[in-house]
Amino acid sequence: MNKNKLVRLLVVIIGTIIMGIGIEIIVLANQGFDSVSTLILGLMNFSPIPFGRWSQLISLFFLLITFLYKRSMLGIGSIINTLLVGETISRTASWLQTVSFLQENVFASLAGFMVMALGTALYLSGGLGSGPLEGMMFCVCDKLDVSLQKGRILLDFLIVACGFLLGSSLGIGTLFAIFLLGPMIQFIFSIIQKMQPIDFQQRSKKEQLSD
Repeated sequence: MNKNKLVRLLVVIIGTIIMGIGIEIIVLANQGFDSVSTLILGLMNFSPIPFGRWSQLISLFFLLITFLYKRSMLGIGSIINTLLVGETISRTASWLQTVSFLQENVFASLAGFMVMALGTALYLSGGLGSGPLEGMMFCVCDKLDVSLQKGRILLDFLIVACGFLLGSSLGIGTLFAIFLLGPMIQFIFSIIQKMQPIDFQQRSKKEQLSD
């Protein structure tokens, strides 16, 4: 593995860990959740499986659908994201729960979505494969012939609806997830792209073409 790919791999790992921390903050804030967390909290009403493990199972399911329909979107980063997000949530939950500011707080919820957006943007900047939810988004867009923005909103809405029907609660955080998370990810991603060294970007593009 050359130095450029090693750097990208580290970026993917760090971004995934930050993403998991952001998700746990959102859950602790309890003001409404991102779409997948809404679904997981609904499923937990019918199963003793913990949150982090559910995250891994759902991610694997999304990954399988993407593999069957649009496998070109996947890479080593997809596997890292699938496994490491849930593991991060499981391992950070105990100490994040001791931070009183994060409990039942709308500002903590917004901060959690910002942390999640930062982690997602970092992960995507590594260019080593889409995450499970991003892969599903591209599948939906291709199947329904809609834009990425409309496809993401539709996918999030459907996942949130499933979680709600399973007994999960909704709140202002749900609106953050559907309408603010995507733009925040795009904004942070554009900043990261501008901050990357020119030779790093050029090598990444050449490697993507060769892949």
